Amino acid sequence: MSERLYRAAVLHALDRERIEFIPDGCLVVDNGRILACGDCATILSTYPSAQIFDWRDSLLIPGLVDAHAHLPQLGAIGCDREDLLRWLDEVIFPHEARFADIDYTRRIAEAFFRRAIAGGTTTLAVYAPPHEDAADTCFRVAGQIGIRVLMGMTLMDSNAPAALLTDVDEAIAATDRLASRWHGVGRIQYCITPRFAGSCSRELLRRCGDLAKQTGLPIQTHLAESPAELRFVSELFPDCPDYTSVYERAGLITDRTIVAHCVYLSSSELDRLGTANVAIAHCPLSNVYLQSGLMPLVEYLDRAVFRIGLGTDIGAGYAASILDEARAAREQSKVRRMFGLATRIATMEEAFYLATLGGATAVGLADTIGNFAVGKYADFVRIEIPPYRVPTTAQQALELVLYTGSDNIVATAIEGELLWQRV
Repeated sequence: MSERLYRAAVLHALDRERIEFIPDGCLVVDNGRILACGDCATILSTYPSAQIFDWRDSLLIPGLVDAHAHLPQLGAIGCDREDLLRWLDEVIFPHEARFADIDYTRRIAEAFFRRAIAGGTTTLAVYAPPHEDAADTCFRVAGQIGIRVLMGMTLMDSNAPAALLTDVDEAIAATDRLASRWHGVGRIQYCITPRFAGSCSRELLRRCGDLAKQTGLPIQTHLAESPAELRFVSELFPDCPDYTSVYERAGLITDRTIVAHCVYLSSSELDRLGTANVAIAHCPLSNVYLQSGLMPLVEYLDRAVFRIGLGTDIGAGYAASILDEARAAREQSKVRRMFGLATRIATMEEAFYLATLGGATAVGLADTIGNFAVGKYADFVRIEIPPYRVPTTAQQALELVLYTGSDNIVATAIEGELLWQRV
């Protein structure tokens, strides 16, 4: 008998606006896939021989998706500076230099992935250290733990300490070697990862674009995070009319690309990114922490052309759970509305969607994860329901998850396998 039946309240997104809530629900899992999801009265009689897990004190939601995080920055959480570029120079680059030590890399990678799983995250898009051996170690740890990742060695060949820079030919060769070794192994995808235009030469960006075209691998980078960054990039690429065009000319703007932050984009850039079906990783806590700005989330959502997910952006971000980012995204949309910068507030349904199915869509995995549709992988999070806050409606369930959920996560499963449980 391989069928497992989890009896609990169930909440998942059908799309950006529609949520399904089943107060007395059942999730049936077989061989790591969702066999059924529905009301317990129907499901129990349909699967009489399934092994039953009675979790009626809990709410099940899909596994959370972190669309943007930096593994080597875990130790930098809370190391505040006045802006992004100073923070990189004074905090982040020295931290990342430590990953030349493989034993240190292994310890931090284990802590990073286990922290994510304990926060309900089952899938991450990750920037690995800018050293091939260290990146290889991170892949090995991810595989051993069993988390689902899109990850790549962070590539830089300029405007950073020499210990972190890699010659263009070697950067592409290392990327090719790591991708050949790890892409498609277990739950791992390789993601081509030029850090951002400020630390990559034209040649490196172009070669990354060429490699992505040749291999079909996904791409991740940063775009329009802060005013100082925009000025820096415009000085480096004076012939480019805007930041997005730097990546366009390199062949990096594709429907397999995730760009993080996107706080400052012109109408033309938004149109072009939408046409290319680029994904945006919104990192609300990080954007405020580094005083970068408030991304116009609802304006992007209302264009209805963007794939948008949420990112913790460890370590400028400090949340262990994407539910904290979902809550911050909604609250920041309130701030923009309060000051007349937005016409509406992001709904709870939208915030929940971004944390789950929206994130899965952003990283290109919506056909296999993100909600409890039959046939998808059984990635789920168990949230304990406080006795004083038992939800009976979808609205109450959303309130519970978004505003208290991260405090009450008790288990995380990937493909039906419990990878973490609160003791």
